[in-house]
Amino acid sequence: MTAFKTTYNFTAILSLFPTENGGRKKPVYDHYRPSFSFNTVNHFSGEVSFPDLDELQPGGTTVAIVKLLASRHIPQKLKSGDPFTILEGDKIVGSGVIQEIQQEYRAPVAQ
Repeated sequence: MTAFKTTYNFTAILSLFPTENGGRKKPVYDHYRPSFSFNTVNHFSGEVSFPDLDELQPGGTTVAIVKLLASRHIPQKLKSGDPFTILEGDKIVGSGVIQEIQQEYRAPVAQ
């Protein structure tokens, strides 16, 4: 059986929780690198880019580009409308919803 590593690039509506609701104290900038969870216990590393902003303040919402790093455990067939959680370590700092999958790539992994 062949194992695969999957990576995704997608646009999403991304919201950071306000500081008073347990969110970050400082803004995030282009190339922000949190973890993501898609209704699983697993966390996936990725990078967020803000095409229309220099920074996103706590409590803010924007459209962002998310690039997930390759993993064998990313849920297969992510799609538009799927929600996700944004984490820093074990702390939930925001949430998002996938708008459009731009790229899905599966590469075989040597076992």
